[in-house]
Amino acid sequence: MQIAVTFRHMEADERVKEYVREKVQRMKKFIENPREAHVVLAVEKFRYSAELTISRDGLTLNSEGRDRDLYAAIDQMADKMDRQIRERRDKGKRKRGNPLPVQTDISEKEGAETKEEGAGMSSLIRRRNIPAKPMSLEEAIAQLKLSGEDALFFINSHSGEMNALHRKNGGYEWMEPSPE
Repeated sequence: MQIAVTFRHMEADERVKEYVREKVQRMKKFIENPREAHVVLAVEKFRYSAELTISRDGLTLNSEGRDRDLYAAIDQMADKMDRQIRERRDKGKRKRGNPLPVQTDISEKEGAETKEEGAGMSSLIRRRNIPAKPMSLEEAIAQLKLSGEDALFFINSHSGEMNALHRKNGGYEWMEPSPE
């Protein structure tokens, strides 16, 4: 990543440049494929401002910090950019959902089995609670591939109905309820 530092209305200082580069380099590991970063440091009367623009493939991130101290303005700028990057990353995680199925504790499974056996149910039936999340068919197929399970229950985001998807003969079988 190329880092350019521009000074406006003030003298260029190598220590400040190095401080800025260090702050920006730290963000590099959280951004995928950053191309360039441009930092503009300026002074207006008694207040310093630091502006950061990071560009990558089709995305531009901006942040600005203002303070009476130049280093404090740079820190503000870096903190704001960190927050933006974190929010974007977390937003992506929220959209993807939980890629791994939730596993119940063994003691809970055993407790459920003994309760069902006591109720007269066959000892061949084992109850397992599986959370069903809203997703499209494509997302369900991807989820099933990732999980390694044989079946997946999900709420179809298009119809709002409970659906099932399972592996069958090297392919998938999609089961969706319909009125008779």
